[in-house]
Amino acid sequence: MIVNERFKSLIPPLSADEKDSLETSLLTEGCRDALVIWSGQIIDGHNRYELCQKHGIAFATAEKQFENEDDACIWIIKNQFSRRNLSAYSRSVLALQLESMIAAKAKENLSIAGASYSPKEGSQNSAKVTKPIDTKKELAQIAGVSHDTIHKVKAIEAKAPERIKQQVRSGEISINQAFKEIKREERKQVIETQRDILAELGKTKETDIDFRLGDFYEVLSDLPDGSIDCIITDPPYPKEYIEEWSKLSKFASQKLRPGGFCIAYSGQMYLPEVMSRLGASLDYYWTFAVYHGGSTQIVNGVNIMCRWKPVLIYQNGKQKLKNTFQDYFISEQREKSEHDWQQSISGVSYLIEMFTSVNDLICDPFAGSGTTIKAAI
Repeated sequence: MIVNERFKSLIPPLSADEKDSLETSLLTEGCRDALVIWSGQIIDGHNRYELCQKHGIAFATAEKQFENEDDACIWIIKNQFSRRNLSAYSRSVLALQLESMIAAKAKENLSIAGASYSPKEGSQNSAKVTKPIDTKKELAQIAGVSHDTIHKVKAIEAKAPERIKQQVRSGEISINQAFKEIKREERKQVIETQRDILAELGKTKETDIDFRLGDFYEVLSDLPDGSIDCIITDPPYPKEYIEEWSKLSKFASQKLRPGGFCIAYSGQMYLPEVMSRLGASLDYYWTFAVYHGGSTQIVNGVNIMCRWKPVLIYQNGKQKLKNTFQDYFISEQREKSEHDWQQSISGVSYLIEMFTSVNDLICDPFAGSGTTIKAAI
């Protein structure tokens, strides 16, 4: 028998218990099922063949006919689905090994269809028109999973560390959990890249950006008192960060010019305490509302669908605004591509237009993905 390594690699390895059970069965009952071969090569029964060779057990063979090796591979994988109790992840991984072969068939069919004319319905040639193949749908159908599952498994196989793959193979975590894990890692990488880009921008002479990474109260401590015209920022909302609001209030009272504004997005859950802490060193001016277009967000603690967010306006010594503004604006899109708490650039741009002038110095103590910096530019 010829062992084709390509064929063998398509068969998921047996666990130690499965292999012991198979070996016991072969020793006590012999090889009851024939090994399936094509052109002298094993396409089903690699484990039985190995154990039969080890113990000198006789076996029978059954011949299959295929046009080529790719067709044999497709049969091997489909046969695994019927012979073994495989998880959705294992079935998807197996099906994905057929992707290049099915894609090649799809391309061939498309080429044939494009080269032929469109026959009239009912004519002799109309039945011969080649049906196009959707590779992703075909893979999902073979694996018996959804198109979305195939997409996620492909991403996991391509990007997840071996630790995550092993966890999803063993059932310790689900396909969705593994996919979310790699998406979190991708977001982290994007954030790090954005930070590096902004840091480089801050070093150039062409832009007036000073980007600093660290605790704002420490890395911005050398700014001259009264030198900042406006603070526009979005501090973290969870309870564990509540002390940051007190630090922000004290920092703003020192660094803002007289009459300068401290503008901060806030969540609603701890709003009374947030406002109390901001008001410790600053004067309350007003509360704006930003309405989030698109999807809603559930606040589980109070079971409320949140569609708006307060934007708190405080001032370093209260002075009346010269212009009249509306205290409500719409954030057209909840942008989360670079940071889990990212705000839309349109909303921040509106605040910059309302509360600052050309050449003002703007500070964002919680820069995140740099939305305020981009809007300011």
